[in-house]
Amino acid sequence: MQTPEHDMRAFATPVAAPRRFVSVGLVALLHAVVIYALASGLAAQMIQKLPDELKAEVVQEKPPEQEKLPPPPPPDLTKPPPPFVPPPDITVADTGPSNAITAVQSHQAPVVAPQVSAPVPVGRKHECMSGYPPVSRRLSEQGVVLVKYVISDTGEVTSANVERSSGYSRLDEAAAQCVKDWRFKPATQGGRPIAVSSEANIRYTLTN
Repeated sequence: MQTPEHDMRAFATPVAAPRRFVSVGLVALLHAVVIYALASGLAAQMIQKLPDELKAEVVQEKPPEQEKLPPPPPPDLTKPPPPFVPPPDITVADTGPSNAITAVQSHQAPVVAPQVSAPVPVGRKHECMSGYPPVSRRLSEQGVVLVKYVISDTGEVTSANVERSSGYSRLDEAAAQCVKDWRFKPATQGGRPIAVSSEANIRYTLTN
């Protein structure tokens, strides 16, 4: 007759439980020993290192370097100027003849230019009314023209220019042409004929 399995397990359980407790206790003890050994070893190392770390090193401070002062300036070796001695007064007597130059101004009488005689009209009468432009008469144009002209040394009028207009170009042109036809006995200076300039007012007026 076979014994049931559950009965064998029931008897084996009480025997295995004490062994498990013993194993656990050994492991815990081993851990405690290891921890104690580590702790005691580290503590001893720290105690050995503390005296080395706590050594105080005394360093002597170097005295400050004294500031170097600049050397004193060299003595002034410039020589003083020699004393001033005024030169003696020397008087030179002038015994020689005097060579002074006297300026003599000569007063000359001013040169008087010979008088100039005026030109004299010759030939036909010097008038311009006879040459009144017919168109100007019909348009009732009238006025005064100032003509400046040059009389040569032969008595001819070489140029005639309108200096002041009458306001009408026909009257201005007629007056200049009229003066060019005039003739003169030339002006003279010191008995010699010369060219001179003159001017004349040419009047154009309409009469009833």
